[in-house]
Amino acid sequence: MLFCTYNIHYGVGSDGKYDLSRIADIVAQADIVCLQEVTSGWKQNGFVDQTVEIAQLLNRYYWYHGAMEADASEVGADGRIVNRRRAFGNAVLSRWPINWARGHLLPKTELVNCFDLQRGFVEAAVEAPSGSLRVYSAHLSHVGPQQRLTQVEVLMKTVLDAERTGPPWDAAGGDTFMFQERRPDVPRPAIVAGDFNFTPQHPEYPLVCGEMSAYGRLGTRRHLADAWGAAGNSEDGVESIPNEGRIDHVCVTHDLAPRVKKAWIDHNVVASDHWPLFVEFDL
Repeated sequence: MLFCTYNIHYGVGSDGKYDLSRIADIVAQADIVCLQEVTSGWKQNGFVDQTVEIAQLLNRYYWYHGAMEADASEVGADGRIVNRRRAFGNAVLSRWPINWARGHLLPKTELVNCFDLQRGFVEAAVEAPSGSLRVYSAHLSHVGPQQRLTQVEVLMKTVLDAERTGPPWDAAGGDTFMFQERRPDVPRPAIVAGDFNFTPQHPEYPLVCGEMSAYGRLGTRRHLADAWGAAGNSEDGVESIPNEGRIDHVCVTHDLAPRVKKAWIDHNVVASDHWPLFVEFDL
């Protein structure tokens, strides 16, 4: 299975050009894709729903959650309201069905002199041929650890407590209720990916993957494994965005870590201000 995470910078490349088709071309070979900085309903690009457009180009299942959401309505010359909403968030695209999905908001603390916005993450249960997987597409604050530390705590709690939380509905509805099907399963294996906006040298990273010691990363069952390291790559000297280090990550539950075959970043594309991160799994 080929997996990809990519912050698409709302479709604008490092060359200043807006082109969703080249985003689709870059991730076309991946079976599951996590996207960040995806928009819908913005006037600047004709109110397009970028997730829908990319998914249609690739013929993929998809689910999108716009953590930042606001009005984009207009009133026509005839006085009739054209209702629109604009959103900025994350998406999961899959070659296989997405059994269920939900969006989560991350903690936000108001800043008085610096731009930030509401962040969130997508949680999706993908029905892969090798078995169901939980897939998370996340985007944390760019500002600093002050904003991100509480966000990491919420993200990790959601991932690690998923079986206790359960799926979006439990049991089944009554005979006269619309929910006639049984509750869906919560897959145990999970992939947590996205633009975390921190490197392995930041204080947030040990909360996800464990502290560094003479024995390597001291990961516990309350941590995840970084697929980059599981593939045998060094934590140092790598960038997923120019001059900011490796801030895009694919982390996995420990049952998936031995299944990681290789991981790489494609530094040859200019379709975003980030570079896409690919991970190949033996599933």
